[in-house]
Amino acid sequence: MSEKTKRIDLRSYLKGDSNNIKLIAMLLLSFAVLCIATKGAFFSGNQVVLIAYLFPEMGILALGMMLAMISGGIDLTVVAVADLAGILSCMFMKAIMPEGAGLAVQAAVLVITLLFSMGVGAICGIFSGSLISRVGIPAMVATLGASDIILGLAVGITNGSSIKDLPPILNQVVNYRLLGFIPVTTLVFAACAGVVAFILNKTALGFKIYMIGSNQTAARYSGVNNAKILTLTYMISGMLSSISGLLMCGHFNSARSDFGKSYLTPSILICVLAGVNPNGGKGKVAGLVIAVIILQTLSSGFALFQNISDYYKNLIWGLVLIVVMIINVTSERMRAKKAGK
Repeated sequence: MSEKTKRIDLRSYLKGDSNNIKLIAMLLLSFAVLCIATKGAFFSGNQVVLIAYLFPEMGILALGMMLAMISGGIDLTVVAVADLAGILSCMFMKAIMPEGAGLAVQAAVLVITLLFSMGVGAICGIFSGSLISRVGIPAMVATLGASDIILGLAVGITNGSSIKDLPPILNQVVNYRLLGFIPVTTLVFAACAGVVAFILNKTALGFKIYMIGSNQTAARYSGVNNAKILTLTYMISGMLSSISGLLMCGHFNSARSDFGKSYLTPSILICVLAGVNPNGGKGKVAGLVIAVIILQTLSSGFALFQNISDYYKNLIWGLVLIVVMIINVTSERMRAKKAGK
């Protein structure tokens, strides 16, 4: 390939990923501002590792939300599914773990528990997806109602209390750091992001998800089974949510019905910030990865300021979500206006 061709390809690549470039600039700016505001305390190895440890729980939920939004819908059940899957998985793991089990047996039980958790998430996702694709209920209403049902089950099973005394293997694995500084949770998020990216970019299912999000009617006339694809989309979202729920249980070494309650708005904000079109048909995993790191960076930065209460976080995230949406809508209108000239 000639040098000229390489330059043209680079320009095309940068143009196509202009949103990612903006996100990277925003990430660097966030780090710089927080470092200055904390007099360098924020820029430390421990702080970076902490960010890498915390963001995967929210990031995996955002991956599921992204799939739903690309298909032209939204999945408001992600937090409820994470909580229910975490509760049932912890109960299941406690029930099947033999007393005095060795490390190999504990590891095998943990893998079986993960599969069980993903099964719970898949069932919840199929339920939500069926309400949308087969019954015809709008995604927002269907997933809002399904979220209340799923969360009600979680609260009913536990009576609002915690499930404790979990087998230690879950907490040990979730808190383990490879080579002493790479959190296992980050590797789990990377695996989930890689699978979602592969589905969207390399499979017929991903192509059809984009098609449905762009135009459901055109997709149907093109021979796409919209009901099947939408059901699969929400099933995958549910499975991702269940993985996040298991990570939360390992993080807190217990299971409750309210662990992920603060993650719903941020997961939507991450998708919008990443360039996912709320109307469907557009969105990439690479942008989401950068967006979730930005949000966790800001969240960790707020935690260093004791005068900023955690109760203000939802207010801040809501304001940021509205501002980003206004910027995106305004940009789209300006782009359409220029194209019409």
